Amino acid sequence: MSGRIFLADDERPVLDGVAAAIRKRLPDVVICGTATNGRDAVDAAVRERPDVILMDVRMPGMSGLEALRELRASVPESVPILLTAYERFDVAKEAFGLGVFEYLVKPVDQDLLVQAISGALTAAAARRAEAARARDAIEALEANRPLLEEGLLYAALSGDNQGRRIGSFAAALGLGTTGCFAAFGPAPAEACEIRAVIDSELEERLRSALVYRIDCAVGAPVCDIVPVYFPGPDRHEIVNTAAAVLTEPGFSGIIAGVGQVLPPEQTREAWASALADLQSMQSATPSTLAAGLEAALYGDGPAALALWTALEGDQALRAAAAGAMVWALRKDPAAVLEVAIEMSAGRTPQGAFVSGNSSSGYGARARALEALRYVEGHYADALSLEELADRVGLSVAHLSRVLSAETGKSFTEHLMSIRIGHAKAALASGRLSVKEVGAAVGYLDPNYFSRAFKRETGQTPSEFARTAGKEG
Repeated sequence: MSGRIFLADDERPVLDGVAAAIRKRLPDVVICGTATNGRDAVDAAVRERPDVILMDVRMPGMSGLEALRELRASVPESVPILLTAYERFDVAKEAFGLGVFEYLVKPVDQDLLVQAISGALTAAAARRAEAARARDAIEALEANRPLLEEGLLYAALSGDNQGRRIGSFAAALGLGTTGCFAAFGPAPAEACEIRAVIDSELEERLRSALVYRIDCAVGAPVCDIVPVYFPGPDRHEIVNTAAAVLTEPGFSGIIAGVGQVLPPEQTREAWASALADLQSMQSATPSTLAAGLEAALYGDGPAALALWTALEGDQALRAAAAGAMVWALRKDPAAVLEVAIEMSAGRTPQGAFVSGNSSSGYGARARALEALRYVEGHYADALSLEELADRVGLSVAHLSRVLSAETGKSFTEHLMSIRIGHAKAALASGRLSVKEVGAAVGYLDPNYFSRAFKRETGQTPSEFARTAGKEG
């Protein structure tokens, strides 16, 4: 029988004796490491990830039981055997509660030792096979997720009056069956410079942006609209999530309508209410002029100038808009006159689009930098773009534009990058489990953490931890 075993005991003669017995009686078993105290045993076992761990109870610094508590979370595939000089019921009870395969008392008979190690190796092989099956099942679910999501949306939109098909798809996806729909579609042509294209590429980008934030199922585009199902009773949360996602780069010209929260037998009504909300949103989309005036009010001269340049219309309209933006920026009649002179000469009044307020905390860029500093210090909190915007005194849309200009990323991407950077450091140390690391950096749902980590690094957290351990 082959396998890898790690030995931990503070008595060197015991270590040597056990090692000799293993080499003699189990020649195919590799001793991948030894330790004489609990802390070293934990660090080395996390790095080596043996099939079996043979652990003494009493060791300096950290007892065998304390070490096994840590290893149970960080190396769950390893099977422990406890070795002790004291046969105590309370110790044995706690040991078996920690998943110990066998409890051996020193001096241990070699036949019992070999029998225990052989049994533990068999258990470890079964445990690893089960873990592999679970990983395969998760990977299969992830690979088929888009098809399952489209099945859920089709069942809902085609009228599953009793909700049975919806329930089956929702169960396969791990979603609830009471919720609401959102309809993501193009903004009116007059409200944006380029009309958005609703295609499979946008569907995929929308799926990635949404699943990072909230449980949902994203369907294929239908009649220039992407349907999305959100389980759960909180419509307000869904409205805020959709609004936050649409402020990210790549979704310019897209708006969303969110319907009522209804039970599965009323999915047609829920979808109809989402379409109605989309139509109302299409008639109330802010214009480029409004965005430019907002930028000017926040002291963001470059953004105001860029939005003014994108304005369409006759010379009089553009002159009036430029004058209004410059007045909001500078509150200076001479600056407004400068705009009129420049435009009458056929020139762009670029020099007038400069904030007249010299206070370091006034401009949008300074407020965005304040927001970035806050994110750096509170990345593990449940942050939202709305909360940040309110904290620094900017609108959500304007803060999103300025953050993108400063970082080259959306707020979501920037926050994820910070969180995953801290998660990588924590995983490399090997002192916390994947679940504990995810919670420490702000991901309370391990599945979300795993998806976000793999999207950022190309590896799952477990794969990264194993690689980092080997390199260390």
